[in-house]
Amino acid sequence: MKKVNLLKKSGVVGIIVLFICASFVSSIGGHSEDTSQVDIDIEDVCELKEDVLVTCNTFGFPGEPSQKITMPLNEAEFLYDKIKELQIEIARDPLSDKTLQLQHEIIALADEHDLLPAGLSAETIQSRLIPSPRPQHPRKVSLPRLQNRASELFCNYVSTGSGTALPIIILPRLIPILLTPIPRLFVRWSTLEGMTSCGGLRSGTGFIAYGAQNGIALGFWGIGFSIFLPPVMAYGLFGYALFASVNAEEIELWPPNRAPVVSNENPPSGTWTAPVSLSELSFQIEDADGDPMSYSVTTDPDIGSGSGNNKKDGVYTVPISGLEHDKTYSWTVEVTDGKDTTIKQFSFITEAKPPFDPFDEGWEYRKQITIDHTQVADDLNNFPVLVSTTDSDLQDKAQNDGDDILFMDDTGVANKVYHEIEWFDDSSGGLIAWVGVEDVSSDEDTVFYMYYGNPSCSSQQFPERVWIFDYEAVYHLADKTSSTIEDSTSNDNDGVKKSANNPIEENGKIGFAQEFSDDYIDLTGMTSTAKSYTFSFWLNAERNRGDNRAFWFDIETGRLLFKWIDHYGNITLYDGDNRRFGHTPGADVWQQVVMVTDSSSHKSKLYINGNLYGNELGYSGQNIGGTIKLGSRYEIHDPPDWFYWNGVIDETRISNTVRSESWIQTSFNNQNNPLDFLSFGPEETGP
Repeated sequence: MKKVNLLKKSGVVGIIVLFICASFVSSIGGHSEDTSQVDIDIEDVCELKEDVLVTCNTFGFPGEPSQKITMPLNEAEFLYDKIKELQIEIARDPLSDKTLQLQHEIIALADEHDLLPAGLSAETIQSRLIPSPRPQHPRKVSLPRLQNRASELFCNYVSTGSGTALPIIILPRLIPILLTPIPRLFVRWSTLEGMTSCGGLRSGTGFIAYGAQNGIALGFWGIGFSIFLPPVMAYGLFGYALFASVNAEEIELWPPNRAPVVSNENPPSGTWTAPVSLSELSFQIEDADGDPMSYSVTTDPDIGSGSGNNKKDGVYTVPISGLEHDKTYSWTVEVTDGKDTTIKQFSFITEAKPPFDPFDEGWEYRKQITIDHTQVADDLNNFPVLVSTTDSDLQDKAQNDGDDILFMDDTGVANKVYHEIEWFDDSSGGLIAWVGVEDVSSDEDTVFYMYYGNPSCSSQQFPERVWIFDYEAVYHLADKTSSTIEDSTSNDNDGVKKSANNPIEENGKIGFAQEFSDDYIDLTGMTSTAKSYTFSFWLNAERNRGDNRAFWFDIETGRLLFKWIDHYGNITLYDGDNRRFGHTPGADVWQQVVMVTDSSSHKSKLYINGNLYGNELGYSGQNIGGTIKLGSRYEIHDPPDWFYWNGVIDETRISNTVRSESWIQTSFNNQNNPLDFLSFGPEETGP
């Protein structure tokens, strides 16, 4: 809640004050029973000259703007006379028709002479100047139920606001020589808008209460007052008390409270090999102010929970049980000291399942998958292989959602190979999956196995273990109805579709993709920094869409080598000296674009469809930085404008490493034609 500004809440709204010759002040809406001041003539304060300086101030509007102009003396005199006349009329009757008429005339004159500050119209000021034709009696409003409370012993305090205090008035009494305040057993106050500042004389602590509040002071010694003269209802208190307590809408403690700290979690967050025998979670809590703390712990999936109250600094544990292999668990610790709350979330992944034979655990079928070594440019490690097929055996025998599809590195007792299913259609047996093969050889065929036909198992997918080793974000762009584009890595760098249209799902190079037209995807979790990067994506350009460019990265600092892919499908690369070269494959053609930047050598490369295109170029600046947007860029032109990609984008990846040419060539071979890259053997059944 914003702190209450009592001055601006006092009802003085839309009042114009004119300063003539910077020496005489007259106020529309002002009130004074002594009207002798009005008889001062303008010549008494301004030397006779042709022009005078006039300043118009407004109060009660945002920023309280002002306007200064020079105007002829005769016109300033006329305006000044009108203001004098209005002051007299307000003193007689602030609600009379003549008062309202004079207000309109003065505002019109100010508007005519361009005295009104920029952004304020005469209509706006008039609407807020005109008082109600009759007094309004607001209904009595009770204080809302307030949750924040603070108190102090042996303290002094001041409280003021728009409300009431009891006793109504507390004034000093005359004792010989001294004016001594009368001690009171108690005072209390209640306000919808107020402020109370209280400090302990012995504790050295205190608080400030804002907004709606009520309070009480016991053993009060000081002064105070309450006023109720419609429309003014106010009170003020100042003094000392044995005890003061306030229940308020907002309270700030002094010195500011320090929130509890949660640390030293075990297992450490991000652990990939937590044992399934783990029996407890532990964490440390501390409070720099020495406040007692209460904590609660929850887990997802639920493997246990716990809580504790009035705890000191220390290490605490929560018992857990029922962990499974190859599973991600998150746990949340919430700690409060009664004033501030700290929430920390941690996660870990349990250890891999030991080698096993799927036929012994409920699977009924398998097929051998063979990678053609001639499609592999060099030996590669931890390579995500695209498995794309339509298989009637999967249609008939796999679970409806493909949860029982499993990949192993050999027959019999073997190791599980992690995978992610991008798409599975049980009506046709269509499958698009990414399989993290540990070693792919360029000298001999690499073989692994796909199992299926286990109606009782849970999902065998584990995307977080597929997209490891330098992947910062992976977007398959197959999201149909959601406004969120999911990141398949464990980094959770999800993107958000932007604009009224939003990118829409379209047939892609690999499954489904997103079609862009005057929209983009904001990769809110991604901010490029001074690191090496490999950016890769598939795109299909469309012609005849106007001068719309597909800016891929919104660079805010430094100069990035590559800048845009234009609406004709041209892929243009810039170096630090603004030299460039391009590639024009034409429209309605799928092409894989890979851009590599090396922060150590300050060199960048562009690959088109797996091949290095042109020479290696450099870029200026030490940093590559900025927010990342897929499908748009804000370009500083005359005038500045957004430029959008018109076409389809698919399979977008960001890695914080320099991928080798062999890796890039092999990825293209696999993704461009997966049925040439690998082959499937016949179905085998278990014993």
